[in-house]
Amino acid sequence: MSSFFWEIGVEEIPAGKLAGAIDALDNNIKKAIEENSLAQQGTTVDCQGTPRRLMVAISGLADKQPDTEEERRGPPVARAFDGDGKPTKAAEGFAKGCGVTVAELGRLQTAKGDYLAYNIKQDGKSAAKILPQIMTDIITNFPWQKSQRWGSGDMRFVRPVNWIVALLDGEILPFTTIDGMAASNQTQGHRFMARGPYTVNDVDSYKEAMSQGKVVLSSKKRKKIIRSGVEKLAEEVGGVAVISESLLMENVGLTEWPHPLLGTYDPSYLKIPSEVLITSMQYHQKYFPVQNSDGELLPNFVAVSNIDTADNKVLVTGYERVLRARLEDAAFYWKSDQSVSLESRLEGLKTVVFQAKLGTVYEKSMRIEAIAQEVVKHVPQATKEDTLHAARLCKCDLTTGMVGEFPELQGIMGSYYALASNTNKDVAGAIRDHYRPQGAADDLPATPSGMVVSIADKIDTLVGCFAVGLAPSGAKDPFALRRAALGVIRILLAGDGVRLPLKSILELAYDSYTDGVLETGKDEVTQIIVDFFYGRLKNYLKADGFDYDLIDAVQALELDDIFDVVKRVQALAKFKKQSSYAALVAANKRIANILAKSQKSPEQIKKMQSTVDKNLLTVDAEIEMYEKVVACSDVVTNCVATQVYDEALTALAQLRETIDQFFDQVMVMDENVTVRENRLALLALVRGTFGKVADVSRLVLTE
Repeated sequence: MSSFFWEIGVEEIPAGKLAGAIDALDNNIKKAIEENSLAQQGTTVDCQGTPRRLMVAISGLADKQPDTEEERRGPPVARAFDGDGKPTKAAEGFAKGCGVTVAELGRLQTAKGDYLAYNIKQDGKSAAKILPQIMTDIITNFPWQKSQRWGSGDMRFVRPVNWIVALLDGEILPFTTIDGMAASNQTQGHRFMARGPYTVNDVDSYKEAMSQGKVVLSSKKRKKIIRSGVEKLAEEVGGVAVISESLLMENVGLTEWPHPLLGTYDPSYLKIPSEVLITSMQYHQKYFPVQNSDGELLPNFVAVSNIDTADNKVLVTGYERVLRARLEDAAFYWKSDQSVSLESRLEGLKTVVFQAKLGTVYEKSMRIEAIAQEVVKHVPQATKEDTLHAARLCKCDLTTGMVGEFPELQGIMGSYYALASNTNKDVAGAIRDHYRPQGAADDLPATPSGMVVSIADKIDTLVGCFAVGLAPSGAKDPFALRRAALGVIRILLAGDGVRLPLKSILELAYDSYTDGVLETGKDEVTQIIVDFFYGRLKNYLKADGFDYDLIDAVQALELDDIFDVVKRVQALAKFKKQSSYAALVAANKRIANILAKSQKSPEQIKKMQSTVDKNLLTVDAEIEMYEKVVACSDVVTNCVATQVYDEALTALAQLRETIDQFFDQVMVMDENVTVRENRLALLALVRGTFGKVADVSRLVLTE
């Protein structure tokens, strides 16, 4: 068994990419050694990384591939030799392909006769020969979202590669990058505190070098150091640190030798909205804010230094000075922005472009108001006047200096400036919340008016983008349309749910655009977006444990009320657990197949439901099914009207024995055309009765 150590020394890996890079290296190296038959029982792989390095250490690696033996079958012996026993071209060609003479070929006896054959033995390659190619492939094809070249070389990586260490069983493994950088046994420590170089010969000496070089190699360990240090410093001033996972991991990706430090700022800045202060600290400076037990900000923060000095006051002073400059800007904008009312900024949106093809933000604001005017009718808790006021003003803070400096505060600053302009709290709250939710974990709008404006904003964006060819493709979604659709779905399903006629709202949104702006027709765009919503809904419900077939069965009804769709899916999920489920699904599939073979269109089948002639029913089983289905249909209709789908399916489940009896005793495809058509109409009636809840024939039969 062999041990392999590899380190890629990098200029500075972007903090947000480090964790993914470590995972990619880990996955790629494991896959490569398995595909090349170097992994074996007991092989372990350890991948770590810091901003300046990616490393992998493998122990228990096979020192060579196993030898292989391949049996090749040639032509039949009867065709391999002529009447004189001389080899034919077929035999000679096979021998040449195996690298031997015909005389050296063997024979293989099979049930179909004898064949020429030859066993080719191949010695396995050594790890020393295989690993350099693996390393080249991994570096060349590393899955960076963006990579770069530097100097005159051809090599691409996220940042310039400064050194490479490659050791196999303690010896330098001959390896050279495509730009000619050779591997060595020389690594570097911390850029400033203990750069090195350090000579290493195995993973243990490497870890010792990292200890001397002031590098905490493990991301988990750096994370623990940062969290505990930040929490301890916050406690020293009687507060609690605001630690988000994303900010914590960003600091992990920024440091090799993390050293948390406590700083302060002038308490007078606390007059600025707390969101501004937190944004300044978290997003711009990567500091951790500190709050008191009531959730109010204290004039303190914790910064994470990448160096440790004898006197850290110099570092703290620097952190404080940088933050002070940020807060000075914020204080200035906070004061100057309030010199004019929020509503007076509406005209300024005429110069702010929303999207080149879709016009200005002013035009978007007018469309949001028009859409909200219809959506608010379906959210009775929302006050129409306040909702439309919020819709009109929701984008006005885009012209403020504060949002220009801190784009993350869109909506939030609008709500503050609305209150400063004596606008009521409901309007201000809707302005604040109309961007929500911006992700799967983000909060929903807190007020009904906020829900309406958020839906209107997202619907406008979806319609506009899809209608001018800006739909998502693959992993690319620059206008966050998937997130917008999911946001609407989450809002519609929140609480008691919102009954929104999606198609008519989409059509209204389409009509809200100026003639000639949109490139695709209204009907086509509407259907595309409805299907897009169903796609997002499938993923959303699948995460909650609902199978795709449940959604497909409801989607077949072409409903556009998302809340109603989900209630039906939930009822079907319970129905799936009933003892009658399999039989009823099988019967519905049988009915669907029979009707499909009748070569009648869906419109004809729908009309047939009302054409059953009771006088033509002669068999007891078909008479009983007709009477019970008619009675059940009335019950189901009432249940559907009140969205009590569990009761509707319970009523339908009682038809099981009747339907089974019908198929046992009745020949649907009777020779008499009139009788046959009447029985097909009866089956259409059964299918239509089930179809009031869902297309049960689309459900998957469980074992």
